[in-house]
Amino acid sequence: MARKHRDGSYDIVRNKPAAKFYYQGKHSHPVRRTVLVIEDLPEALVGYEIREGNTTRNARKAPVKTYRKDRIARYGDYSRLPNPQKKRSTQSTLRRTGLFSLLKEGV
Repeated sequence: MARKHRDGSYDIVRNKPAAKFYYQGKHSHPVRRTVLVIEDLPEALVGYEIREGNTTRNARKAPVKTYRKDRIARYGDYSRLPNPQKKRSTQSTLRRTGLFSLLKEGV
């Protein structure tokens, strides 16, 4: 369980806290998301959403959201997903990185 502080913030996980993925909306195409993970459950990711499509947010003002792992898009789910390495169509778009690479590459 994620630990909540008095100011309403949460601790992020230590091992690869940044997650980048495309998330399938209810009636739309997959949208690019970047999340600072505060809890990694077997069926879901919980964290600060710092990127949603073209919208980027400061981590302090980012909302805490939960993402079901079965709704994270796969490369074969939608033909417009960028697939530079020609990955298998069953491979998930979820990519976990450290904070340093998030700063280096950007959100």
